[in-house]
Amino acid sequence: MLRQGQFLFKYRGLLPVAFLIIGLIIFFLQARHSAFFFTEDDQRTYDLACLCLALSGLIIRIITVGYSPKGTSGRNTATQVAHQLNTTGLYAVTRNPLYLGNFLLWLAVVLLCQHLGFTILFLLSFWWFYRLIIFTEETFLETEFGADYLTWKHNTSVFFPSLRKYQPSTRAFNWKKVLRKEKNGIAAIFGIFFLFQLSGAIAAPEKFHPVTFLADHLFWSVCALGSGLYYLLIKVISATTNWLENNSGTGRA
Repeated sequence: MLRQGQFLFKYRGLLPVAFLIIGLIIFFLQARHSAFFFTEDDQRTYDLACLCLALSGLIIRIITVGYSPKGTSGRNTATQVAHQLNTTGLYAVTRNPLYLGNFLLWLAVVLLCQHLGFTILFLLSFWWFYRLIIFTEETFLETEFGADYLTWKHNTSVFFPSLRKYQPSTRAFNWKKVLRKEKNGIAAIFGIFFLFQLSGAIAAPEKFHPVTFLADHLFWSVCALGSGLYYLLIKVISATTNWLENNSGTGRA
């Protein structure tokens, strides 16, 4: 089980990619055969509801990353890294706030497809995949932090949050770290939602025209473009300056 978890931890970024590709194919076929549950007007409302769900996942990630100390809550894949044990902020209500955020984000994408079987497949896959990853991470943390970790583990939910146990973070919010670390997620959300809109449009090629599509989907087009430019801007700033490295995020918020 530990070896499986280590393997999945290393390649955990592939699960969202796989479900994105499958989801786009399903969405295209659904649109091709007009097999959606909603009318066109209701579809817009449904898409915005899915976006709100995705943004709630992103907000959880932003809060988690913003209050996390250096060397924790990272995107590392090669090895486990934890220089400190996080027990306050969102880590007081769930042991895995980043994975909770990921779950909400990708559940929103899956729900866009309006396909019950695909949604069930995602839920089962996520449970199996992250159950093994969490087991691997917790084995590492128990070795690193011993009794302190076991006490926190005993008092904190593994996944679903218990808000009554919330404790304010002892660190200041590091917004520079958020800008640097969460640029991928921000660009991905709006880029993916735009891709789904495009996939639905090209499912009827006889009606598709690029200019008309962009005009009819102005909100998604602007959001995708804006988030893409934001991603590039942060990449350039990170590559050419150390401006986003200066805020250490120490102290009480």
